[in-house]
Amino acid sequence: MRKLVVLTLIAFGFCSCYAQENSLAISLQNDSIVIASLYKSALTSSGGYDNLRELTSKAPHRLAGSEGCANGIKILFNQLKALNPDTVYLQPAMALPWLRGEKEVVYIELPKGKRILLHASALGGSVGTGLKGLAAEVVEVKSFEELKALGEANVKGKIVFYNLAMDPALFNPGEGYGRAAFQRTAGASEAAKYGAIATLVRSLTNRIDTFPHTGVMRYADTTNMIPSVAISTFDAELLSTRLKSDPTQRVFIRTTCKSLPAVVSYNVIAELKGGEKPEEIITIGGHLDSWDLGEGAHDDGVGCMHAMEVIRLFKQNGIQPKRTIRVVLFLDEETHQVGAKAYAASVKDKGEKIYVGIESDSGGGAPKGFGMSASPAQMESFRQLMGILAPYDLYQLRNGGGGVDVGFLKPLGVPTMNVLPSPHRYFYYHHSAFDTFKEIDMREVQLGCAAHAALVYLIDKYDTLGS
Repeated sequence: MRKLVVLTLIAFGFCSCYAQENSLAISLQNDSIVIASLYKSALTSSGGYDNLRELTSKAPHRLAGSEGCANGIKILFNQLKALNPDTVYLQPAMALPWLRGEKEVVYIELPKGKRILLHASALGGSVGTGLKGLAAEVVEVKSFEELKALGEANVKGKIVFYNLAMDPALFNPGEGYGRAAFQRTAGASEAAKYGAIATLVRSLTNRIDTFPHTGVMRYADTTNMIPSVAISTFDAELLSTRLKSDPTQRVFIRTTCKSLPAVVSYNVIAELKGGEKPEEIITIGGHLDSWDLGEGAHDDGVGCMHAMEVIRLFKQNGIQPKRTIRVVLFLDEETHQVGAKAYAASVKDKGEKIYVGIESDSGGGAPKGFGMSASPAQMESFRQLMGILAPYDLYQLRNGGGGVDVGFLKPLGVPTMNVLPSPHRYFYYHHSAFDTFKEIDMREVQLGCAAHAALVYLIDKYDTLGS
């Protein structure tokens, strides 16, 4: 009798699991029709592409606290209003502006007063050299260990030249960027310990060209802040070659950059209210600020469009979300992340339940999959949904996902995700004058919009991340 009961329970459990799997398969079959409709709507329109053109042409330089950033906020607010969500509003945050000042002058000194001009860009947050500029011999290093080995005796009074290239052997250029970024972010303070008077940094890009790539640098303290300037990869190769033949080679640097007092600025937020669980919020966004060399098209105007178009695509296809979809266009990702900090603080103070944080900040390349920071069970639940996305080349599910801005939600227990675009050309544009609307492909932008809408649709419908 006991054996019969056990066999009956096993059979019941098997049938129950089979029924659940069959039910999921049928539901996903229906969802494939919805997702096809989302893709059709995105690919037969140019909504995200057109809005990106307006943003980059009318507000191309959007450093937090600048006039360009203020103009960008107005444009994005009006673009969101035109999508007719349930609400659009501004969330204040204190921006800490940095001004580049006059065009940088950097050159290799030659005999008889001649010079070789270098393509250079002051790094964000750097102090200037003063109006007269400075000149000194240059020492080249590729690591902090090399710098330490040289010591004060060989560094004091000189310019430290960091020349570690992004590793081309790494499949994902982002990994190479991460490994080389230390020289930009922390190189000045490290060099100052040994008496250096300035630093030159090889631009963080995976090709040789004459575009300097800027980016944030940070001082370990305020007692010994020295100027820091990026030079193009072409010029880094040139300078390195000259130093091999003449270790006493001198370089002149003149920059007038400076930090300014804090000003009030804003995140731009829009919401599409959920029908069943409006108190649960899917946060999706990009950052509205950009560096001042280009137009901020790939970084990160297109990320804002990916998030905004979720609203349009849902409304156009008559999709009523279960949960509230909140689009957040974050202020100041590039320097101090004051927008993300203000948003996370507001969420915590209000006791809001953020179901997931999704961020687009990897450019406008064709989407290839997803990154996800969540529990193994949550990742496996989402993996079971991904089969219907295979026709759209969305195969990857990488452990680890989100972004700098939604990362501030992680301490609140929020899982984070991002769509993974093709990364191979992103660092051609990143933080440089090359990051313009001209370098945007319309179809790839619209594919990205569709991928984000499909992701939100599946995450919202299936309770893979919680209740």
